[in-house]
Amino acid sequence: MNCLSQNHRIEEVIKRAALADPAAVAIVSSKYNPLPYSQLVWQIDHVASTLSKSGVRKSARIAIAVKDAAPAALAIIAVACFAAAIPLDQNLAAAEIETRLKLLDVDAVCVLAGENNVTRVVAEKNGIAVIEFIPQDKRELSFSMSAPNISSKIQLDGTALDGVAVIFQTSGTTAEPKLVPCLNSGLLATAKRTRMWFNLNKNDRCLSIAPPYYSHGLTLTILAPLLSGGSVAFPSSSTEVNLVEWFETLRPTWFSASPTMHLAISEKLGSTASGLNHQLRLACSGGAQLPESVRSSLHLALGIPILEHYGMTEASQISTNLPPPEPYKSDTVGIPPSDTVIVAGNDGNNLPPGEKGEIWVRGPNVITGYLNGQELNQAAFSNGWFRTGDIGSFDEDGFLMIHDRIKELINRGGEKISPFEIEAIILKHPDVLESVAFAVPHPRLGEDVAVAVVLRPGATLAPDEFRRFMSEQVSWNKVPRRVHIMESIPKGLGGKALRRKLRELYS
Repeated sequence: MNCLSQNHRIEEVIKRAALADPAAVAIVSSKYNPLPYSQLVWQIDHVASTLSKSGVRKSARIAIAVKDAAPAALAIIAVACFAAAIPLDQNLAAAEIETRLKLLDVDAVCVLAGENNVTRVVAEKNGIAVIEFIPQDKRELSFSMSAPNISSKIQLDGTALDGVAVIFQTSGTTAEPKLVPCLNSGLLATAKRTRMWFNLNKNDRCLSIAPPYYSHGLTLTILAPLLSGGSVAFPSSSTEVNLVEWFETLRPTWFSASPTMHLAISEKLGSTASGLNHQLRLACSGGAQLPESVRSSLHLALGIPILEHYGMTEASQISTNLPPPEPYKSDTVGIPPSDTVIVAGNDGNNLPPGEKGEIWVRGPNVITGYLNGQELNQAAFSNGWFRTGDIGSFDEDGFLMIHDRIKELINRGGEKISPFEIEAIILKHPDVLESVAFAVPHPRLGEDVAVAVVLRPGATLAPDEFRRFMSEQVSWNKVPRRVHIMESIPKGLGGKALRRKLRELYS
């Protein structure tokens, strides 16, 4: 399917795929009957008609508060084809949801009829219109809508929302999430890039196990396959690994997940991989660095390439390693498309290979600005480039390496220490399963190094013994002064370790 660049809205591409093969499956799920492209188009048209009759403008902001991934994805897609869809994390507390609804200044909230939903309660409390999705049948994904008369607000932030399909909220390091508007054109550009990278076509199916209210889940594992004419598969649970269901029953050809999920899959595979009848041809990993031990074990167990990629909410997919016969390098995120990424020095100039600097990106996949704050935009953009806040470098062959997050560096008495470097060393210990390095306050140095460690089942490791191991691997100033053995490391649903929470916990 080569029509992505010829269309300006995502529904045009979906309708073109449906016209070519109406009976082709768009969504499969362990809980629901398959949804063909013809039914997906019906759903898009039904939502557009209902919202229009209810007085909703195309610039409206409509929040989607559905917990189950498959119906949530369908609802987000359908709403995004008409207005600005706002996927809401249903694991947030009521106070957090209230803060986000006010910050987003939503026109309405969509919930499932009959579902006990915290967001519904918060919306009604604040006088926000509630739209209900009414499932046609317990086994059917498609739904009808019940919507009151809604008068869309006129947004006062000076940003035109007519082209915005989705608004994400970053989980960042600030107390208030950044509002990230993704244009139809940007989502199409991302889908086209993904299709070309992984040679996707109508026969490909992506196993979607990343949350649909995060960019990784929605743009890469849901929209990219659908906008390539393929299909998406949703398991009954995206957190409890079921190898037979995930890889045999649902029959995906590829999937993308966080390093944490890849680790869980690797641990679950064990010695059963040889008997697993799968159709996979590749897997992707993003969100954090994938330990080489996990990558190699998955590669051996499944017999497929495990490709590390680099992306972020504000720019979707930036770079990736490619499947064979294209070149691949471990510990890199591949070669970015030409003229889309530079490694900038303090003066903003592009640094030569081998030198570390801040990664700046540009292209049709990159947002043009945040919705909530001119100061944010002034800090984030420079001469047409988006400043990612990531520290990286290029090697002599043009492969991009990610080293650190600027805000996550540990400032020990003026010396910047990389938590990623510390973690990479810790993972070499045979008894360590997971590790996270983070900063803790120090009365004289300002900050010092601490680590949280999860041991392999049955292993024991005293902090003193662990520090001796570290002292043989790194200079004395990088040896963690505090070692916390934990049963599990707190993570966001995107799979990233919550360093700030660890810092708060052990400060």
